[in-house]
Amino acid sequence: MADLKHDTVIYVGLERCDPLENITKEEDNNLVIIQRFLNSYNITNFFQNDLKALNNIKYLVLDLKAFTNSSTDAEIVQALDRQRQLYKNVRFIIIAQGYKKGNVILSEIVNTGIYNLVTSPVDAGVYDQLKNCFEEDGMSYAQAAQYKVSNASLTGSRSAVVQTNYEKIKQDISIGIIGFTRHIGATTWAINLLNYLNTLPNVKSCLIEANKHNDFEKLSKKAMIGKLGVEHLPGMKEVKVNGLDFYYDFSKITEITAQKYDFYLYDYGSLPELSSDDLASFLNKDLKFIVVSNSIFEEEYLVNVFNQLNPETENSFIIFNFTDEKEQKKIRDDFSMIKNIYFNEYQPDPFTLKSKSYLSGIMEKYTTNSSFKEVKKENPFSKIFKKKGSKKWKKKEFIIGGSKKRKNKKK
Repeated sequence: MADLKHDTVIYVGLERCDPLENITKEEDNNLVIIQRFLNSYNITNFFQNDLKALNNIKYLVLDLKAFTNSSTDAEIVQALDRQRQLYKNVRFIIIAQGYKKGNVILSEIVNTGIYNLVTSPVDAGVYDQLKNCFEEDGMSYAQAAQYKVSNASLTGSRSAVVQTNYEKIKQDISIGIIGFTRHIGATTWAINLLNYLNTLPNVKSCLIEANKHNDFEKLSKKAMIGKLGVEHLPGMKEVKVNGLDFYYDFSKITEITAQKYDFYLYDYGSLPELSSDDLASFLNKDLKFIVVSNSIFEEEYLVNVFNQLNPETENSFIIFNFTDEKEQKKIRDDFSMIKNIYFNEYQPDPFTLKSKSYLSGIMEKYTTNSSFKEVKKENPFSKIFKKKGSKKWKKKEFIIGGSKKRKNKKK
């Protein structure tokens, strides 16, 4: 942390903020809370009567819960904008614990030029975000831009989110993503699914690294990814990139699930890496996405998918990567008994949303009141693979990569 020598703080909230109190007690900073206002206030009256001046104050920490019962959104935004203009040397830090993306008031606060926003629903996350707000430069616009809403307007009434037309049929949906081998693009695809879910109003999702690649922790070392802001919450082992939530420590699963996400995405890496426990965990997920290709050199990995992952179930989806459009019809014909086969668009940048058309079709019934049930089908691959015994294959003929390839009988 930067050298914050005798930096003064005023805190306003309904009650004491434990994460803030803990930060000020730490030896590596010199933050001092010189005044606490603990009550419910009308924000206009508060700045006119209770806190008339902010001279010699460096940080003003405001918990929105102190104002929301007595002030409209428009009144809160107007008062914050006025105070920020009057006291340009004061850093305004807004605690909006548990507020989601799409919230109108957060968008309007960002429009006033206040970027230090704390929204984590759990104290550990509040602690991490407050620490970032007290850093020398605080939160940047790139980090706060995740809360921006296009054409947002305040009506004076309590406006939680811009739209609430997505209604989940099941809370806490778990989604497993796996590649049938390494470097097939499973993680990129997982990020793309998270990105798609992030576009849905009133839907909150996260991606958890359930493998040993440490890819998400590497993101925490970056200040920016392209033009996207990166926020690191080390206590939660979390990285935020443009509103996308990544977790890189599976041992934090209790804290993660306590945040009540609608969708929990798990990146399992590749099938050959899975332990028996990991395999059981993947198979237990509500939805399972298996990223494959139709390369003739990777046919053995596709066989493993059929043997181990039960891709014929209604809640399993096979995603073909790197597939020529000319081959797609042939693949569909070869797997005509399988409903859930999709072809991914070319995606060199994992943070640029692709394949939205088929993702919206897949996820629609999981974000509306459509009824569905899992139907166990007879194994359709028995028509493609001639099976002998439970694991051995005899003279298999499989169409892949646009050509016919025969395998000799296993000895």
